[in-house]
Amino acid sequence: MKLEVQGGVVDDVLATGGTLYTAAELASRAGYSVVGFLTLIDLQFLNEFSWHNKSVYSLVQYAQ
Repeated sequence: MKLEVQGGVVDDVLATGGTLYTAAELASRAGYSVVGFLTLIDLQFLNEFSWHNKSVYSLVQYAQ
């Protein structure tokens, strides 16, 4: 029996999405199931981040 491990990726600031993308890819390759993303601050004017149709939840959003 294989155990599926689920988790989310958390970051302080979402600017271009590079850190979230890389963390999600590494977690996925390691066998984890990424179920979502959370950031404290989303600089929306710098990105339109989405990974496998999963969006980011943020506490503060800056549209510019």
